[in-house]
Amino acid sequence: MTTMDRDWLNAYRYNLPFFETIHKELLRSAEESRNPGPEHAFGEVRAQAEPGMPLPLSGSVHSTQPSSADGLAENLLRRVEKRITLLEKVRECSDELASLIGEEPPHMREELAALNGSEYGELLEDLLRPGQASISVVIPVFNEERCIARCLDSVQGLADEIIVLDTGSTDGTVDIIRGGHPHVRIEFAEWQDDFAEIRNRLNDLAAGDWIFQLDADEALIGDGAELRAFLGLFYDCPAEALVVSPKIVNHDGGELTLTRRMYRREDGLRYYGVIHEDLRREMDERGADLRHLMTNFTLSHDGYEPKVIKAKNKHERNIRLEEQMVSREPDNIRWHYFLAREKQEAGYPDHEVVEGIRKGLRLRGTRTEPDHFHLRSLLLLAGILDRQPQYNEPLNALAEEINAIYPDCTDGLYYLLLHEYTDGTGNLVTRAESGLNRLKQLEHPYSLLHPRSDHVTRLIGEIFMAAGQYKRAFHLYSLISDERILQDLRERLGGLQEEIAAFLEG
Repeated sequence: MTTMDRDWLNAYRYNLPFFETIHKELLRSAEESRNPGPEHAFGEVRAQAEPGMPLPLSGSVHSTQPSSADGLAENLLRRVEKRITLLEKVRECSDELASLIGEEPPHMREELAALNGSEYGELLEDLLRPGQASISVVIPVFNEERCIARCLDSVQGLADEIIVLDTGSTDGTVDIIRGGHPHVRIEFAEWQDDFAEIRNRLNDLAAGDWIFQLDADEALIGDGAELRAFLGLFYDCPAEALVVSPKIVNHDGGELTLTRRMYRREDGLRYYGVIHEDLRREMDERGADLRHLMTNFTLSHDGYEPKVIKAKNKHERNIRLEEQMVSREPDNIRWHYFLAREKQEAGYPDHEVVEGIRKGLRLRGTRTEPDHFHLRSLLLLAGILDRQPQYNEPLNALAEEINAIYPDCTDGLYYLLLHEYTDGTGNLVTRAESGLNRLKQLEHPYSLLHPRSDHVTRLIGEIFMAAGQYKRAFHLYSLISDERILQDLRERLGGLQEEIAAFLEG
């Protein structure tokens, strides 16, 4: 096999369909070796079941592997399963990475069939070799005595170095770090009302191959071993400006997926923005030149619990900094969205929030391509119109726009059904059945309002309930997993049960 062939085949290192194919063949080979037919000898299974694809059960694999064929196959099977587990951590990725990770390469089977058993074994051994990369976990802090120990404890098994940059804490944050985590490097900086400046300082301090930007009010869920293996695997990924996003689960159950927390130091990425800082490569591209891996690795986050926000006076600070960003990049809908959301959460009048959202939406003009903050702005506006219809903007028109541009986002479906439900127009059952069928047909459903689209399932159940189709309603309720929705249903139905019992007794 030439160097060029080997380099091309190494693209399989990140390809899930490839390893699933290998796994299937190894399982079939193991089964047939345990129960060989009269015409099957061990090691000949693949050649007869799928001509030309040799099993990697030769002496070509490194001598550190078990000497027996059975032991070799079992070891290889476990390693392939570990690789599949890592690749399945990718829940979504940039279009440029989809073929590398999630699509079977064209002519894969023919290319592999051209290899003999020895070449095939060598290739697999090379592809399954664990990647090596060092990891710097960097954390900006200010008065974090409430949570800093939890944060640091969560990344002990992951980081090669942990760097904390303190911006003037007056509580026990620094003492807690020095007393309980002496291996952590503490640096100090004066706070200049600029989050990007602090994160970029941390970039400059880090020495690891990967930089993991973590906040003190977050904690990594799990022991970190899988994440370390994942980052090792993808360190040599050929995509430029590769960014790994762990899922962030907020205290209220809300989830964020495009979090942009881990990136390779050699890619030279920098942050922009005094708040809600934006990771960028070329500043003018505004992040459009980054390549993303959204993963199922999880961070918990409790920094926006109401008591924490009140204690830190976050709303006042955030609004002031967000207004700066609107002035600095007035044509960027990102900053208009964050400012409007902050004002809504701070209790500003709805008309002021709505005007801020509309100002950002006007910037979009006639463009039709999907945009994360365009979608969030539409949903923020839809939530207000649902509660305050006096703004004379039809909710269903907004829902239609969401559906047209973001067909896999179930929130557009939710607001369409909600409009029908509250207006009492149309055939409720027909609408509910249509909505349910659409929900079932979505290949990659997602929601910014609810991580499992349980809000849609509940609403369809409510429509069936209102139409008197109780069995169908309760079947849908049984599919809901969100405990908050279930508790609300139990309380409402419990009250209804009491009313029914009183009526029947009377």
